[in-house]
Amino acid sequence: MSVSFRLGILGAVGVLAAGLAHAGWLWFAWVAPAGALDPGSAAASSWMPLLVQGSWTFVLAAAVGWQLQRSGQPLQQSLALLRQQVQALEQGRFVVVEDPPAAEALPLARSLNAAVRRLQSAIEEAPGQGAQALRRTARRDAATGLDSRFTFIARLTERLADRGGAQTALLALRLLPVQPGLAPDPRALAAAAEMLHLFSRRVPGAFVGRLCESDLALCLPAHDLVAESAHSLIAALGSGPERLHCVVGCADHLGGVSLGGALAQLDLATAEAEAAGVGALVCRTSHREEATPQEEGALRRQIVEALRANAMELAAFPVVDAQGDLLHLECPMRLRLSPGQPLAPAQAWLPVAMRYRLTTQIELAGIEMALAASARDGLSRCVHVAAESLSAAGFVSAVRSRLQATPQAAALLWIEIAEVSLERLPPRLRNAGTVWQRCGARVGIEHAGAALLSLVRLSELELDYVKVASDFVRGVAEHAVQRERVQGLVAFVHEMGARVIAEGVDEQADLDALWALGFDGATGRLAGRQGTAEALVAPGSDAAACRDQAMSPA
Repeated sequence: MSVSFRLGILGAVGVLAAGLAHAGWLWFAWVAPAGALDPGSAAASSWMPLLVQGSWTFVLAAAVGWQLQRSGQPLQQSLALLRQQVQALEQGRFVVVEDPPAAEALPLARSLNAAVRRLQSAIEEAPGQGAQALRRTARRDAATGLDSRFTFIARLTERLADRGGAQTALLALRLLPVQPGLAPDPRALAAAAEMLHLFSRRVPGAFVGRLCESDLALCLPAHDLVAESAHSLIAALGSGPERLHCVVGCADHLGGVSLGGALAQLDLATAEAEAAGVGALVCRTSHREEATPQEEGALRRQIVEALRANAMELAAFPVVDAQGDLLHLECPMRLRLSPGQPLAPAQAWLPVAMRYRLTTQIELAGIEMALAASARDGLSRCVHVAAESLSAAGFVSAVRSRLQATPQAAALLWIEIAEVSLERLPPRLRNAGTVWQRCGARVGIEHAGAALLSLVRLSELELDYVKVASDFVRGVAEHAVQRERVQGLVAFVHEMGARVIAEGVDEQADLDALWALGFDGATGRLAGRQGTAEALVAPGSDAAACRDQAMSPA
């Protein structure tokens, strides 16, 4: 039943009921006055004008309802067009929509159209690129039928971005070559893929994908189950007709962890299993064993006391360009939780700090320390800001006041926000970086590249740089499809007018390939050994750099 018809019926019934009651015709409800029960009385004759009035009211209400329904149609049509465009991008198709009928949706539609045209142009004009490469990697892995690397990472990003900290665990199965240098046996790859696919079908909410040539991954929507699942998987693979040469790495308790942190834990576990030999299983957790309320309360008090006593220090890990010149120092915060104890990295205290909303104070202190250090030595420094801090009342203006107080040091400060954090923010807060840019600071995003659509949505933010997640660039020297994908991403970021920086580069072949693809900077073990950066990084800090970079909150 239409809106106009419902309004007309209600209006007519209301007026007719009032008129009949006035004329005394509702005698069955015992409301008619005495002497008015005779339908032929003079009072009864007054219902005719009211019936005419009710008819006109029906017509008027129907017209109003029709107009209301008609005015809502343009907005519904506009939203349908925008949904169609976003769904096409998720599937790797470039769709430019016509101007929507609703004037309110026109700026957004034109902005999306412009972003789609720039993305398509950047990919098609880059050497060796094309829309076909994007489509090939959009959804499924051709060899196994599982989610492709990019689809799996996109789904994992969405799950980790859940504000409620949805329970998440990861399992990676790495197929080892029978002889060094050989690709995984296709039969072994198919058997492993089928086994993982069976696991995902048995657990609601689980999904499985292929991360790279020899790594398959399973995401489980629960904590404390991945180790048991891994043992079952190894037993099932070992009971087959052909024993697979493989290892398994697990990362548990990933709810609320950033994408980079989750993948870093999984990578470390898988690497340790591979070092242990065929059939090995290593399971890591993103935080300490489940703490009691007393232990958690004690850690919270230690964090608060460290803030009061200024028992904090910024680490320094270099980000360099292709010539080895320093772009900036990445400066994750470390806290001294007990007197006389070494400084603790974010891995030790960040989950509790986030739970008790202490990250805002910690990040403001980090910005003050970075500004002071840059004022002393003239080096650029980079600090991280979490979505929770951006949402906190007064945080953006507090940072602005600190930048305005030291304009020369502010010009040396780089501020970065996790890609998934910006996706979780309302539009009015996504432009907070513009306020800081006006004060001289550079603003960018980190852990980018998991979902191409996310970068399309962020293309209007006038970012100064984009740091691409280590999982997105790892192995780029060996895999042609991944190299094409990365090259398209570089072209798109440069089209945005921003620098593109690779995170966590550990292999010289990958680093050389990234420079050839046009990357403007890199972090990781190799970055600290290039050119002028070598004198700025402490010996033995490579592993610490990986942990600190991975633990930045989303």
